[in-house]
Amino acid sequence: MLALVLTAGVAVPAWARSEKTLAYQRAEVWPAAVRFLVVDERVKVTDRDAEAGYVLFELRDDGKLFRGSLEVMTVVRDGRSLVRFVLQIADRPSWLEIAMLSRLETKLRRELGSPSPPPSKQDPAPKDEPKPDGPRPEAPKLDPAKPEATTTDGHERDAAATGHRRPAVPTSPDVALAAPPAR
Repeated sequence: MLALVLTAGVAVPAWARSEKTLAYQRAEVWPAAVRFLVVDERVKVTDRDAEAGYVLFELRDDGKLFRGSLEVMTVVRDGRSLVRFVLQIADRPSWLEIAMLSRLETKLRRELGSPSPPPSKQDPAPKDEPKPDGPRPEAPKLDPAKPEATTTDGHERDAAATGHRRPAVPTSPDVALAAPPAR
């Protein structure tokens, strides 16, 4: 039992992995991402490969050295080419990676502008509706000999079909149309 308690108290290195996908092209973000790491974050780049899309770096924090990597890859979502950044920093909390990715996104927006918006999905017009330039159907003509009545649910009915005719406006002297009292 004592061994279990001692084992549970040992800290395990954290290997977090944070991602961010943005609507840019990989070729345009690669140089900005490397500049971001070197200039803005002041990390030491130990290896990089533009074709494979990775940067290995060392981050000095609190007097300690931490190894990290940034992967830049192309992904296709809904037929659209996007770029995904995957950032890993050994033995550091994930919030640090998330904050770095947010700063990278801010830099990309500042240098390259906002990412392109997703394409709008346009639904084809239903076949029943006339085209804007085509002829429009005529409105049904009302027969003046058949007065219409309004039901309590707001639908209009033919007075001959309902068997009765209700006036549209109350005619009783007992009923007054008044505005609600002011508060």
